[in-house]
Amino acid sequence: MRCHPRDGRPGEATIRQSAALFAPALLLPVAAVASLSPGLRDSLAVHATPLIILAGCALLGIVTGRGRLLLGVLVLALTMAALISSGSRTIFRVVALLLPVNLGLIAWLGETRALSARGAWWLGVILLQAGAVGIIELLSPGTLGASIARSLGDADASAWMPLPHAALFAFAVMLGLHLVWFVRDRRPLHAAAAWALVASFLALDTAGAGGPGDLHFAAAGMLLALGTVLEPRAVLHLDAATGLPASLEFNKTVRRLPRHYALACVTIDDFTAFRAEQGPDVSDRMLRLVAQALRKVGGGGRVFYLMRDHQFVVVFRRKSAEIVARHMSVVRRAIEKSTLDVAVTQKTKSGAKAGVVRRTVAGTISVGIAEAHGGGADPFKVLRDAEEALLKARTAGMNRIVVHQPPAKTTAPGPTVGA
Repeated sequence: MRCHPRDGRPGEATIRQSAALFAPALLLPVAAVASLSPGLRDSLAVHATPLIILAGCALLGIVTGRGRLLLGVLVLALTMAALISSGSRTIFRVVALLLPVNLGLIAWLGETRALSARGAWWLGVILLQAGAVGIIELLSPGTLGASIARSLGDADASAWMPLPHAALFAFAVMLGLHLVWFVRDRRPLHAAAAWALVASFLALDTAGAGGPGDLHFAAAGMLLALGTVLEPRAVLHLDAATGLPASLEFNKTVRRLPRHYALACVTIDDFTAFRAEQGPDVSDRMLRLVAQALRKVGGGGRVFYLMRDHQFVVVFRRKSAEIVARHMSVVRRAIEKSTLDVAVTQKTKSGAKAGVVRRTVAGTISVGIAEAHGGGADPFKVLRDAEEALLKARTAGMNRIVVHQPPAKTTAPGPTVGA
């Protein structure tokens, strides 16, 4: 088993936290001075700078696989584009409310790969919001703008603050949450996200007063990039042979499972005899072949390799056992059709090499599936149920899938009603 990446040097975490806290003290004043200086503000270079910075931050998110950075920068870019292309107060109020909520949620959510199903889902949510803003611009519903602009209290701050009270409340809540999270966890991303909210607030405040807020948006993007880069990647315990997350990662995952989930246990049929006959190199290739097929399983299954008995486990969140069985059936058939071309060195009884024999080998898998029934189910009890189903699949002839059937509930007889 190997860990990836390696832990940082002592004191590195403190350096990251300090950089996330104090770097904005230099960046935000520069953006403010450039926005307030007509000579700088009107230059072509300054106009192009926000686009270049946001594009660079988005590219950094794609290259490094940091989906939160890409999504955050996209939110900033769409907000800036909406303010530039529309002079509507309704649009201003809508994006002023959406911006802090989106930035706060993106920074709070766990990291996701930029190009993944989860990242695509969040991308769809953001683009759906952008489409809704476009429809609002087209229809211009004055009642919506009036509703957002409605004061939450008796005080009227519209004379000195262009942002609606709802947006101010959203900024205050998200800023407070990220400050609390930073004090609790000392994670650079939360400090940078808090400063990015401040920069976004300055951008909207400047734009609401009729000034250019694009440099502040660029500063917010740079702060998100800074926090994302300084955020240490989680240490993953990977199996050396398959490259899959190992037992420790499985133990972490099962602690965060929802109420409804299913587990699929998978083993290569008669793998012990296969390993004895073909040797460790060929058997490791077979493990990698099965691991590659399992990575492609549908239904959002996440694959782990537990090593004991050379067992794979696939975790399906919010899926029934029947649906999981259909997805695993596709994988089982794919492995059944797969082969490996191997070259085995034959030896004489004396140990001398007699030549190399080339042949094709194949393997099959058996699968046991169990589903969590009701809240509070012990995931390791569900795992044991899946292992029992796997044992039944192997006993019944292998190369098949068995779903664990929970025991039927028996109801105690009710009290007898007398005559």
